[in-house]
Amino acid sequence: MVPELPRLALVTGANRGIGLAVARELAVRGVSVIAACRRAETCEETLRALHDAGDVATCVLDVSSTESVQAARARIEHDHGPVDILVNNAGIAPDQWVSVLETDEQAFRDSLEVNLLGAQRCCQAFLPGMLERGYGRVVNVSTELASISTMEMGSTVAYRSAKAGLNALTRLTALELGLDSPVKVNAACPGWVRTELGGPGALYSVEEGADTIVWLALLEDDGPSGGNFRQREAWPW
Repeated sequence: MVPELPRLALVTGANRGIGLAVARELAVRGVSVIAACRRAETCEETLRALHDAGDVATCVLDVSSTESVQAARARIEHDHGPVDILVNNAGIAPDQWVSVLETDEQAFRDSLEVNLLGAQRCCQAFLPGMLERGYGRVVNVSTELASISTMEMGSTVAYRSAKAGLNALTRLTALELGLDSPVKVNAACPGWVRTELGGPGALYSVEEGADTIVWLALLEDDGPSGGNFRQREAWPW
């Protein structure tokens, strides 16, 4: 359920796929949404795609740049107010189906820069305001492929290693805030989704992939924090 007061959500990587679906689903539920995109021209396309969803605006935000994240925070707060819901969705997979022995260092650097450090930059930018106001939801979009306890295959090692780091960041951030904090931090595993990354043969639509993310973004005050979830159920780290 959306809280009584209007809330503002920031969704990174919102120009396509799961991010676009999350932005739409939040907007149709009455949440004001900032759909963040890495490039200005992509923002225009995204705004057109979401024109009928509800209260949606866009902003340029490159999660790989601290300066871009801080500039976006200043613009958002000036133009729209404080962010209450942060969905760290922006991600890349630079080493699709490349073996451990063939993955180069740059793939690791690129994946860590976006998939892990990008989420950390956004948390550092927006979490303090949530804590000050006593309300917040942070959803880090991970993958079940990064679950160490169930991990199989040896490919996409850079992508999956960075997402495993994102899982650790999620848990550590939630523990630091306190699991009973009014600011809740969780990870979501969308599943195998029909996106540019997942391919046309994937099991789930983008709307199905977005469902758990949206659920965590709109958690009730007695909802969980510090967890990893797939299809709204706890998923092993």
